[in-house]
Amino acid sequence: ILHVPYNELNDLFISIHKALKNNGILYASFKYGEFEGYRNNRYFTDLTLEKMLKLPSVNHLFTVLEHFITADVRINRENEKWLNVILKKN
Repeated sequence: ILHVPYNELNDLFISIHKALKNNGILYASFKYGEFEGYRNNRYFTDLTLEKMLKLPSVNHLFTVLEHFITADVRINRENEKWLNVILKKN
C-alpha cells in the first residue's frame, strides 16, 4: 500500500487490523518526518512515531513491538530517513 494521505491512514489501519489473525504482526515503513503532499508527482505522508501514534486505530488496536529509523540505501539518498515499525494486533 503506497502513498496514502494521513487522513486515510486510520481507516487503512482498521482494515489491516481486521485482515490480520489474532496476534498478527504488521511491518510498515514511512519516510521519516512531518511532510505531507506531492513530491515528484506522487503523494507522500511522512511520519514520526509520535504522529503515527495519534491515529486512534494504531493507538488502540495495535501494540508497537519495535520501531527504528534507518537511512535510505539508494544511491544519493543516504540523507533520507525511514520510520520502520513492527506492530502486533491486540
